[in-house]
Amino acid sequence: MNAPLLTYRMTCEQFLEWVDAREALLPHDEPKWELFDGIPEMQEHEKWVHDRLKLEITIAIREAIARDGLAFEVAIDGLGVRIGPTESYQPEVVVFPKGLIKDDDRYAPEPIIVVEVMSPSSRNKDLRIKAEGYAKVASIKHYLVVDPDARQLLPYARVADLLVPAEAALATGPLLLDPPGLVLDVAVMLA
Repeated sequence: MNAPLLTYRMTCEQFLEWVDAREALLPHDEPKWELFDGIPEMQEHEKWVHDRLKLEITIAIREAIARDGLAFEVAIDGLGVRIGPTESYQPEVVVFPKGLIKDDDRYAPEPIIVVEVMSPSSRNKDLRIKAEGYAKVASIKHYLVVDPDARQLLPYARVADLLVPAEAALATGPLLLDPPGLVLDVAVMLA
């Protein structure tokens, strides 16, 4: 007789403990995990094009923050965004106000911009599920989704309680993200 499969929904805190325990047991090449409705989901390993775009976007945002003297920080990978008690995502890039984070924090405080670089398996999740999830975080004003194969950026902006795609669906030149007042050159980031 098979034992019944025991399932329960993790909180974000339990999820972090679970990830830490996995990393302690399997320290080499542990994949990235995200929490969807209390259930951990493994993310696929990234290709070079994915990593390169993620880095270029991070550099562009960091340079724009410095150029404009804005009091924000940018993180690449690692920092999660808490959507609710049982949901958290790990965007490729997240921007948040300077001075709010502690060295041992694992979730971005008051994120204002989040960026996801799509992979073939994440397309639906990035365009629909995560757009809806990120919209639940009131501080997030901009959600940028990058298609590495097509070299396109789809910007979403906050409208009331939603994050909606911009009228000009695909950004190609200068992109103003206000707030916080960043201007990014999309063509340079995606080159």
